[in-house]
This record gives sequence, structure tokens and C-alpha cells, in this order.
Amino acid sequence: MRLDFELRLSNPPAPMLQAAVLDKPKWIVRNEMENGYTERKPFIYQTHLTELQGTIKSRTARNIRKTVSVLFLSIFAWVIISNSPAQENSVRFTDANGETIAEVPAQLQEEQIYLSVDAVRQVFDPDMTDQYNHPRKRLTLKTKDKQIRLQIGNPVVSIDPGGQTRTLPTSPIIIEQEPMLPIAFFTQILPDFYNLETLYNPSLKRVQLRPKGTWTPTGTGDSINWAIIIDPGHGGTDDRGCESSTGLLEKDIVLALAKRLQRMSEEQGIKVYLTRQTDTKKTHFERIQVAKRNQGQLFLSLHCNASFSPHEKGIKIYLNNPKGQLRFPSNAQSALTGQRLKILAQANFLKQSQDFAHALQTELNFLTETPVKITELPLVALSEAYMPALVLEIGYLSNVEDLEKLSDSEYIADVAQAIVRAFQRHISSINPPVRSTALEQ
Repeated sequence: MRLDFELRLSNPPAPMLQAAVLDKPKWIVRNEMENGYTERKPFIYQTHLTELQGTIKSRTARNIRKTVSVLFLSIFAWVIISNSPAQENSVRFTDANGETIAEVPAQLQEEQIYLSVDAVRQVFDPDMTDQYNHPRKRLTLKTKDKQIRLQIGNPVVSIDPGGQTRTLPTSPIIIEQEPMLPIAFFTQILPDFYNLETLYNPSLKRVQLRPKGTWTPTGTGDSINWAIIIDPGHGGTDDRGCESSTGLLEKDIVLALAKRLQRMSEEQGIKVYLTRQTDTKKTHFERIQVAKRNQGQLFLSLHCNASFSPHEKGIKIYLNNPKGQLRFPSNAQSALTGQRLKILAQANFLKQSQDFAHALQTELNFLTETPVKITELPLVALSEAYMPALVLEIGYLSNVEDLEKLSDSEYIADVAQAIVRAFQRHISSINPPVRSTALEQ
């Protein structure tokens, strides 16, 4: 549009150009043009007209060259992208403790991740055999006394013996003349053959494999006897906690997370009590009273973080350790004597707090590229919680990346699921689950 406008101005009527130089009103110029008025202007005005015409032509030529260059580069980039092979990536498979099993090459095509047939050997079964029929585009895998047949371009998977069929969300395809399997084949089909369950993080391209029932509490009702106290930090009009540049408040984020945790935990037979159910202010004493009144066996206080540095980010876990590094000046020690006695009393649960912190760290590390840190400090906030207790700060509202995550309800749901798995892991370490013979095989 701009280019067309400037081309039309390259040879404008002389009176119009003169009006531009002499600042004549448009109605005078229009009248002169209608009456064939051709007044000869002084030489100085003719010179201005010549310079103006030259400037317009020069700018038009430059704009044409720029437009042609941009158009050429756009076409060139499109040709390269459309003819380039699938982008190379990798998918990391880990065990239940976050240790890497294998990191296998992957291909990204049309926003779908595909792995080679060899990835089955690297991750699941080194003795797996495969056969590919090129004319019929059929792939056959033999693993764990099972024969799995796949058809390129067809999402249906046939499994023998038994004549079972499963349907994948994405079909196997050919990339660079090799059959490639969608990531769903590794997260939905293969784990069943090995009595495994999976967790998949598509944003980080991570798959976690764990034996079925690894962290499932015993079926004797032991998990129901567990009472976990969730403490959503802050609350009320005068205790809003941290606030983001977009107006997102810490008190609202942690309350929403706490309610999700309560619902998800109770679906797993774990009883959860919240120190506040609404946007109300609660004193430290009132929060601790909730824990004591309900005979809590685990205390988790939820918070967000903030920093003067916009680069600080990530999830942090704090636990109460009287031998940790104090954040108070040395001259304040005498004033802390009474509180220190309470800290020492709570320190009886230090080992259990450390165990739960590591369980929580392992589960949360699956969600983030930034490793979750555990810090041990003398925390007055946890001093009267006579049970294993932690403070979990789920991200920095002062960091752009963390803020984007904390604004996403799906990410909050993922964090809640990770925390529930940590609850199950911790309870199972105290009450080991009973596994059936079939699962052990």
C-alpha cells in the first residue's frame, strides 16, 4: 500500500507540486488546474520542484529494492524450510529416581515427535528384533514373547498372541527411508509389556518409567490414616505476599494450588487439611493449631518467591535445620533464644523432613529444566510444627519465565500432581506397598 502511494507521487501534476512548495491552498490549485492556469514560476521554485521530484523518485527506488529483497529472502527461507528434513532432537528416558536410562535421538515433524525402532532396544529390550517389509510398509517387532505389528500411515497396532489391537494418536511414518515410531508408542503401548507406568513431559521431552504401583500406598487403609497439612501462605487484604508485574498475587496462586492438592490427594486416599480455605488472614499460631488439631503427620507450606534480580528463577525447597546457616546477624542471637528452643524441638523430625524434601525434589525436577534446590535453615515459621515440615516456593513472580508458568492453570495442575506423587513416595517409604507376584515378574 505504501509502495503504490509513493509510485503515484513520482509524477504528480505540476500545480500540485508547486502547492507543496508554495503552500498554496488546495482550492486555488484545483481552480488553476480546471482553468488551464499555467503560470510560469520563478526559477527558484522550479529548482525546488526538480529537487522534490528527484527525492521522491530516489525514495521510491529504495523502497522497491527493500521490498524485493525482503520478498526474495522470505521465499528463500520458505524453500529451505519446506525442503529440509525433520528437525533433530532427543528424548530423555529416566527411572523413578530421575536417573537417566537413555537419551535417544528423535525427529520432530509437523509438531510430532518420532523415535527410531532402535530406541526400543536402548530403552526397553536390548534383545528386541524387528523386521520391515518395504513394499507393504509393515513393521514387526518381537519383544517379551509378543509380536507387535504396525503399518506405516496407520495408527492401529496389532499385538499377538491374543489378537489385541491398540490405536495410537499418531501413525508411524517414514523419515529418510527409515520407519519411525511416534512417542505415544513408547509412553502408551510398550510400558504395558514391562509392567511399567510412564510420565511424559512434552515441553522438556522427558519420559519417566517406573514399575506399576511403585508409590501406591498399601491397600490396608494405611494411607487413609495419613493427615497432611497444606499451608497456603499469606492471605487477606493486608498480607498479599509477592505481586507480579501483571498483578498476579502470591496468596491467590498458592491457595489455588492448595485446593488442587487437597482434591487430588483425597482421590488417592490421603487426607489433606488446609490452614485456610479462603482469602483470609491467618496468624502463625492459627496455622499451627490446624496441624495439631488434626494430628498432622506432614506439614507443607506453599509460597512464591521474588527477587530484585529478574534472572532469579526456579523452585526452592526449605526445611528447618537448627544447624543450617542463620540469616540473622550475630548480635540478634540473644533475642532468638526462646525461638531456638522451639526449633530444636522440631528438629527431632529433621531426618523425615530431609527424606520428604528429596522425594519432592525428585518429582518436581521432572517438570523443570532448572534443578530444584533444597536449603536447610533455622526457620522460625516451622518451629512449632512438630512433624516433618517443609516450605515450598514454587517460582519467582519477578521472573518472566516463572511468571508465565505460574499464570498457566495446566502448569499448576502438573505441580499439584508432582506433589501428590511425592506424598505417595514418602508414605510408601514408611509403609512399603505390597506388590503382587505378577508385577514382580
